[in-house]
Amino acid sequence: KDMSSDQAVQNLLKRLEQVTARLEQVEKQIASGASSSGAAPAASSASDDTGVSASVQDYDALIEEFIVPFVKVTQEVGNNEVKSQVAKLEAAVRAQREFLVLASRSKKPEQAALGKLLEPTNFNLTEVVSIRDKAGKVNAQFNHLSTLSEGIGALGWVVVSPTPGPFVNEARASSEFYSNKILMESKKNNDQKNIEWVHKWNGFLKELPTFIKKHHTTELTWNPRGGDATSAAPAKAAAGGPPAPPKAPPAPVQDASAAPKAAAPDTNALFAALNRGGDVTQGLKKVTKEMKTKNITDKPAAVVPATTSAPKTSAPKATTVKKGKPVVELQGNKWAVEWQENNNNVVLSETEPRHTVYIYKCENTVVKVNGKVNNISIDACKKVAVVFEQAICAVEVVNSTSVEVQVTKTVPSVAIDKCTGVSVYLSKDALNTEIVTSKSDSLNVLIPDPAGGPDPVEIAIPEQYKTLIVNNKTVTTPVEHV
Repeated sequence: KDMSSDQAVQNLLKRLEQVTARLEQVEKQIASGASSSGAAPAASSASDDTGVSASVQDYDALIEEFIVPFVKVTQEVGNNEVKSQVAKLEAAVRAQREFLVLASRSKKPEQAALGKLLEPTNFNLTEVVSIRDKAGKVNAQFNHLSTLSEGIGALGWVVVSPTPGPFVNEARASSEFYSNKILMESKKNNDQKNIEWVHKWNGFLKELPTFIKKHHTTELTWNPRGGDATSAAPAKAAAGGPPAPPKAPPAPVQDASAAPKAAAPDTNALFAALNRGGDVTQGLKKVTKEMKTKNITDKPAAVVPATTSAPKTSAPKATTVKKGKPVVELQGNKWAVEWQENNNNVVLSETEPRHTVYIYKCENTVVKVNGKVNNISIDACKKVAVVFEQAICAVEVVNSTSVEVQVTKTVPSVAIDKCTGVSVYLSKDALNTEIVTSKSDSLNVLIPDPAGGPDPVEIAIPEQYKTLIVNNKTVTTPVEHV
C-alpha cells in the first residue's frame, strides 16, 4: 500500500513538472514575442520560400492567365499600331508587377518619392493612349486601339483610396464601350480570334478588382517592417525576365537590457502545498450554521438612501440619416450626380458617347442630360425627374420612388428594379424601347397621342400575371381586370 502511494505521488510530481516546463516555455514566448515578431504583416506582404509575396504571386497568375495569351493573339489579329500598343500595355503591366514587389518589401514612401517610383508604369501607360490618339479614327482598328486606351487607366488603382476596386470597374466600363463593337462584328463574321482578344483583355479587367479586394482592399498595401522604398527600387529588368529580388530587411534585434526577462514563476510553494495532502485545507476558517446568510435574523432592511435620486430615463434619440456631400462632377468617364436635394437646375451639357451618368440619393431634383451618353443609372432616389436626349445602352432605375424618366430621342432599353411609382415618357422615335421590370409597382409608360393630341397617352405596366402549363411549357400573360 505504501509503495502504491509513493508511486502515485511520483506520477503526480512528474505530471506537474511537465506542466511547469510548458508554462515556462509559454512565458519565454510571451516575453520575446513583442520584439521578435512585431505586428503581423499584411497578407500581401507575407512571402513564401522564394521571397515573393502572396500579392505578387496572384498578380503573376493574372498575367499568365490573361496578358500572356492576349499578347500572343494580338500577333494574329492586330495591325502595326495595335501590336505596338499591346507591347506598351504589356510593359506597363509588368512595370506594375515590379512596383508591387517593391511595395511588399518596403515602407510607404512620401508622395513625391511615390511619383518617381511609378514613372515606369506611367510612361508606358501614356504611350498606350498616345498610340491611339496618333492613329485617329481613320485607323482600321480604331475600336481595338480605343478598347486598350480606355481600359489601361485601370492600372492607376495603386494610387486610389479608399475604393481602388470600383475605380478599375469604371475603366472597364469605358473599355467595353469599344470592345462590345468588336464582339458584335466578330460574332457576325465568326471571327474567334478577335473574340478571344476581347475576352482576354476584359477578363484581366474583371479579375483585377477581385485581386485588389483580396490584397489591397482600401489602398495599396505596403510593408510596415520593410526598408526604404527609394533605395530598394529594383534596377531595370534585363531582357530575359524580372530582376533579382532585393534582400529582405534584417529582422530587428532584441536588446536584452532594454527588455529584461520576466521572473520565472516560483513553483516551490506549489509543490510544498501539494505535498501536505489533506493538510492543505487546515488554515481555512470554518463556516458555522449561524453564519450562513439564510439564518441571519437581524439583517438590515434594504432601504434606499434618501439622497439617492431615481434613475433618469433618457428619451430615445431620433435616428438621423447621414447625408453625403452634394456632387455634380465628371469622374473619369462617369458623371456623378449625388445627394442633390430640392435642385431643379442640374444640367449635364458637356457629355460624350463614352460617358455614363450615375444619379444617387437625390430627392426633389430635376436632372437634364444633353447630348448622347452611354448609360444612365438612377439609384435610391425619391421624387426625381430625369430628361435626356439619347442613351446608347440603357436607362436603369433601382431602389427608387416617384421617378419620372423622359427620353426626347432614343434609348434601346429601360430597366426598372425594386421601384414604386415610375413613369417613363417615350418620344415618337423611342416607341421600340424595351422595358424590363422586376419587383416593382405603380409603373406607367406615356407615349405621344396617336391622334395628334397635345397630351400623352398613359399606359399602365402590368403588375399581376397568370401562368399556365401549355404543351409542357409555361405561358405567362398579364391579368386583365374587367
